[in-house]
Amino acid sequence: MNKYYSHNILLTTAVICRTNQIHFMKKLFISFALFLVFAIISNNAASQRMFDALPETAKFLPSVVEGIFNLNPGSAVDVKFTQGFHVTGVIKSNKKIYDNLQTVVIESSNYKANLFISKTVDQDNKVKYVGRMLGRGFQDGIELNMDIAGNNIIKKINLKDMIVE
Repeated sequence: MNKYYSHNILLTTAVICRTNQIHFMKKLFISFALFLVFAIISNNAASQRMFDALPETAKFLPSVVEGIFNLNPGSAVDVKFTQGFHVTGVIKSNKKIYDNLQTVVIESSNYKANLFISKTVDQDNKVKYVGRMLGRGFQDGIELNMDIAGNNIIKKINLKDMIVE
């Protein structure tokens, strides 16, 4: 084996190794770029907000929700909580759990969320409506409750403040 032949083999081997390194680096770079794109997309999805247009709190009348507790699953509903906030959808579940507790789940068609609302009756036959409207991949939601004065209210909530990781 002559000196030039062995030198060519070494150069060819070096070029092949260098080419393999470049291909590896390209694949690594593409994988990293795809990872970043998916991370950004998932972060944007998790930071979407559904209820930015609504005020922080608003009152609603009990008569707005009383009727949904008499409807069967599959029934279409349009619950108008306030002038600027109504939920259109289909009742997915309506269960009377106890004599003093009944819960309805509405799958909304105008929001990418479900409304969970419960009707409770205390010992004095006072009715209270509580619930939440939440959507997968959104950082905000709506809470239904009573304020200190006894008014039924909807209130915006931030899920990131509620979930401890």
